[in-house]
Amino acid sequence: MARTFPFLIAGAAALTAASLAAAAPQRPTAIQPSAQTQQLAQAAVKQPVVPGFYEGKTVRYYNFGPIKLRAGNKLAPIWTVTNGVAGQHNIIDTVPGEKGYTPLWQVSKVTWKRGATPRLLRSADAVKQAAAAGEVTIARTSTVVNCPVLGFGQKKVAGFSGGHLIHYYDLGPVKVAPGNAVVPLYAVTNGVSGQNNVTGDTIAIGQTAYPPLWGIVKVTWKPGASKRLLTSYSAIRKAKAAGQLTLVKTSLVVNCPIV
Repeated sequence: MARTFPFLIAGAAALTAASLAAAAPQRPTAIQPSAQTQQLAQAAVKQPVVPGFYEGKTVRYYNFGPIKLRAGNKLAPIWTVTNGVAGQHNIIDTVPGEKGYTPLWQVSKVTWKRGATPRLLRSADAVKQAAAAGEVTIARTSTVVNCPVLGFGQKKVAGFSGGHLIHYYDLGPVKVAPGNAVVPLYAVTNGVSGQNNVTGDTIAIGQTAYPPLWGIVKVTWKPGASKRLLTSYSAIRKAKAAGQLTLVKTSLVVNCPIV
């Protein structure tokens, strides 16, 4: 783990009715794409994959950076070595499929003491042993990062963006504090067969460098409307202008990195 903190993420298309019901409906508002997401939509930009250590092995994850969370979110520890040897990566102690796993990590800084001989730390046990031997100090910080780990059988979820198919990991809801960038994801509550969630911004096929926090907007066909497959925000906007459906912005935010 170099001095930089690691972070990562995934998607949220097939949201359950229960998840949507849990979100308190708010007054619908128009959501405009940010300058950042408009730029990202121009090409298939790849999110860098960051190496880390887990139980002596190298794992990889997306680094989506710090996130401000409200109380109630599950966190896992991640250790970053501030003055480690060459090849030192951040260290985690749980991966997808294990009970304690979450893509939301609380950062602890590990620092070799003066006079100690730094070496490669490749597991949580190695960090704890070095601390017990008086070789390093561990300082728990308030920094929480969003870093989904890749390669452990996570299931991809299909979604639509600009008329084409995309895929992401649905990592579930997060309670984010004000000030975090959240982009809209439109979930059709009563759509036709084959309907997936639709992104508010057009995402290029193959693009993964995209903010993983999605604010859910419920899309509902009105009684008597001629339902059809919606595969773009443009199609949703036209159907709303024609009086065929309603949009309701919710308080639900999901963590869905694109893959």
